[in-house]
Amino acid sequence: MKSMKVAVSLLILFLISPAMANGWESPEKKSGGVKAILKIDPEKSMVDLYLNDAVSNRPITGALVKAAIKTPDGGEIEKELIGMRMGEAFSYMNTLEMSKKGKYSFEIKVDSGGTKVPFSFFYDAK
Repeated sequence: MKSMKVAVSLLILFLISPAMANGWESPEKKSGGVKAILKIDPEKSMVDLYLNDAVSNRPITGALVKAAIKTPDGGEIEKELIGMRMGEAFSYMNTLEMSKKGKYSFEIKVDSGGTKVPFSFFYDAK
């Protein structure tokens, strides 16, 4: 039985390792009834924000999302994150050049049906 648990654990680790190696996922944050997770894939220069209702966990699909990003060299970039369904998942995404090493700061404003909710995320590109 113990060897079966070890085998299953190794299989799970094997399956998720490629996904983890290609990107970074923020801790889940909640504010104003909205749950947010920021995923960054620097290899593809992609930023994805997943928004769900904090109670029902249903995806929020009709929001207006804007991000103010501070780059490691002190630069500031503003982007609108565009909502898009990819398979079963819905996220707000855009591209972002992330070749500079160091800390990126994301100040994200979500406007969903008149409810405005801010989120702050940080990413350290090594």
